[in-house]
Amino acid sequence: MVLYYSLTGGNMENFKVLTYEEEKKLTVDERKIYYIRLKEYLSSLKYSLPKEKYLTICEILNKKVVRTIVDKIKGYDLFIENQSIIPTRPVIYASSHQDFNDHFNVVLSIPTHMIILNSSNVPSIIKFVMGIHGIEYVDRNDSQSRFESKMHLMEYLSKGKSIVVFPEATYNCSPNKLILPLHSGVIDIAKKMQAPIVPLVQEYDFDNSRLDGKNRVKSCTVRFGMPIYVSYDDNIQAKKEELRDAMATIRYNLIEQKGIFSREEISNEEYISYLLSRLDTMDLMKVNYEIEKNTIYGASDEFYQYHPINAVPYNEKGELLTTGPVRKLTIAK
Repeated sequence: MVLYYSLTGGNMENFKVLTYEEEKKLTVDERKIYYIRLKEYLSSLKYSLPKEKYLTICEILNKKVVRTIVDKIKGYDLFIENQSIIPTRPVIYASSHQDFNDHFNVVLSIPTHMIILNSSNVPSIIKFVMGIHGIEYVDRNDSQSRFESKMHLMEYLSKGKSIVVFPEATYNCSPNKLILPLHSGVIDIAKKMQAPIVPLVQEYDFDNSRLDGKNRVKSCTVRFGMPIYVSYDDNIQAKKEELRDAMATIRYNLIEQKGIFSREEISNEEYISYLLSRLDTMDLMKVNYEIEKNTIYGASDEFYQYHPINAVPYNEKGELLTTGPVRKLTIAK
């Protein structure tokens, strides 16, 4: 029987990973035992020889090659804050996501080697740098791919490796939403593996002075938040909101303290240039807008619909038309 091996021990070779529906049928105590057994099972698995060599090489390259390459190609100042609060044990870094440079920033700001979860649809430069760093690709439109990636991430954690996820699951290019609704996977992994979640928020200072709609980053600040712990009996939805609130608070504080946002003195032309620079980021990353729209959690809610330029209409003269969203702007001072 499935639950016999899951809950009462026995040969790990016969361990059966439960489906979501099977897991829901367990009592609280049974679920706790199952999670403990799942972690034991994953830690007992042996990597295939190619994968073991890949991970070993990636860890070596991360220390001696990747960080040097990334530091040279990023072309902007990077400020790292609160690194000292990161636990010494394996953790789940939950990163905000605004720009393709986010991948480079996590490599430079996280002190130890980790595996990054990312969409398989990325430009060649990202694939090259992240490939030699260590990355787990996922096809967000394929349920089997999502399941397998989740299992791999839990396996990394069970064997002592930290991971990085982008729980918004898409680029948050809107100046009106600090953090998009998060997907539940990060909380579920933390619960099953008993790994702390470390919020990681990245805030950019863009140069939009040329008003040409090009994406030019002047600097980025990466701030780590206090670890969030998920117990076996915690409610996933409540912990997800706790994580989102923590990330949104960090981003709000960064905006306020760094003086990056100016909400009243910016001209229409500067505003439109900023919005178009977000489109430039999307184009650089070869983003499919329909896929991104469907990726946002709760995309059926009109407030969270994916609008490439924040649904702010303007006419051929560059004049902003009447719109509902509150005008909060990212602009270099």
